[in-house]
Amino acid sequence: MTRSPRRIGALVAVGVLAITAVLAWLAWRVEADANENLLDRQVEQAASVLRGGVSLLQVQLVDAGQVAMATDAATEPFERFAAGRISPAGTFASLSLLRTGDGPAELLATAGEEPRLPDGGLESSFFTGLMPDAQLAVAGILPGDTDRLAVAVMPRDGAGLVVYAESVVSPEPQPTDPDDAAFGGLDFAVYLGRTTVADQLLLSTAPAPIGGQTQTATLPFGDTVLTVVGAAPEPLTSPLSTALPWIVLGAGSALAVAGAAGVTALSRRQAVAERLAADNERLYQQQRSIAGTLQHAMLPEVPRMDGLEIAARYVAGVDELDVGGDWFDLIPRGPGCCVFVVGDISGRGLPAATTMASLRFAVRAYLAQGDDIATVVAKLHRLLDVNTDHQFATVLIGELDSHAGRLRLVCAGHFPPLLVTGGRARTLDCPVAPPVGVETPAPPAATELALPPAGTLLAFTDGLIERRGEDIDTGLARLHDAVVSADGAPLDGIVDQVMRTLTADGATDDTVLLALRWTTSRADAPESWTTPAGKRCDVKTAGGATSSGSGDSEGAGTANLTGGQALT
Repeated sequence: MTRSPRRIGALVAVGVLAITAVLAWLAWRVEADANENLLDRQVEQAASVLRGGVSLLQVQLVDAGQVAMATDAATEPFERFAAGRISPAGTFASLSLLRTGDGPAELLATAGEEPRLPDGGLESSFFTGLMPDAQLAVAGILPGDTDRLAVAVMPRDGAGLVVYAESVVSPEPQPTDPDDAAFGGLDFAVYLGRTTVADQLLLSTAPAPIGGQTQTATLPFGDTVLTVVGAAPEPLTSPLSTALPWIVLGAGSALAVAGAAGVTALSRRQAVAERLAADNERLYQQQRSIAGTLQHAMLPEVPRMDGLEIAARYVAGVDELDVGGDWFDLIPRGPGCCVFVVGDISGRGLPAATTMASLRFAVRAYLAQGDDIATVVAKLHRLLDVNTDHQFATVLIGELDSHAGRLRLVCAGHFPPLLVTGGRARTLDCPVAPPVGVETPAPPAATELALPPAGTLLAFTDGLIERRGEDIDTGLARLHDAVVSADGAPLDGIVDQVMRTLTADGATDDTVLLALRWTTSRADAPESWTTPAGKRCDVKTAGGATSSGSGDSEGAGTANLTGGQALT
């Protein structure tokens, strides 16, 4: 079923849009993966920076412990050392020196604000549980007007000394420096522990919880961990990479529209071309049919004759639309006797058809006034001149008398006929004069041949045997083989089989095939016949004896049966 151009265009558009959608999704997926990878690296880098801050914090507390140990826990040196590390210029809001023992911890010195201390104060289990390993211990976030993060370090060999620090925790967003090449434009939140609950938020650069696509990293923080959450409000990839999915989608949509329009236009043109091709094919067949009908109309009906069986076929060339110049004719002259003509005009079209008709009716006229076949051909030369008419004609004219057992032939540039008898086929030996219309030095002569008691004579035009790029002998051999293989069949069957065999490959030229078959009892045949000039010729008898005689046609030498050929 033929689809409409619009439907085909819609299918193309849908197909291109589907491919575009897949490509756009792939571009988006690649861009999203690239953003995710970049964000993961940025969060890892932020965790690395924060890890350095944790190490610095631990070092500061350890240094404060070393000062206390070196001064035997003297208050003034410790406070003087701690004063430089108190906010706003330092790290801590409060830095204290404690001593632990069997009972509650003892507060020895404090720099900065008063320590808030974990639940239980100096008696808190946090202090009693510290180990002298110089490792950072985290007490947690202490609530108040401003939350504080409490940490402590117990130096090794410190005789129970503990350095305790509290830092202000500000969960309010603290914007990053936009000029920061490493983390500018990124949002971060740092949580104490492995969860991201709000009461464990230490700091953030945007309202928590941070929205959008996030990446998480953890780092050790004393006896617990810090969880870093990062997000990128803006794509981290290049603007071109970010816009690539939209570029693909836009370009694909435009291509879909253009492709649909182009396919629709091409489909419409194809439909128009197919209609024109169908019309041309119909007109071609119509013109060829008209040409064939006209050609057949210009050819005679095959007559019925006593003593002769006749069959004729005409096939137009497959490459031509014009009428051709091939023709045949047959004029009865009595029981078993007729004059037959096969001819071919050079060229095609109306000039060839007109010349063919004039020559055909001229032959009939000359024969009607009693001219010999050689005289007829001589007079045809006066009707056509290749220099003037730009045409010539090949003509084979023969006079066959089956009762007399004779055949007279005149070949003017045409192929001699083929005789089939006794399961054999042979081309008759007949001199070939120049074609009609071509200047000839002497009038054409008739060749006289004796016929066997029974046989079939085939006269044809060159379209039956000639093929482009092929030697003429090959075509003649093919004709001989086809005739021999069909011998014994009814005459119409022979003609049909020969035409079918030799034109199966699509002959490009018109083809005429005329067949005559006779079967004559020599006991009933006349002993002699008289030429149109009144001369007597004897017939070869069934026993092989030949009576002699002589005679001349009008203006043409005619061999008698004694000097002629006996065809068996």
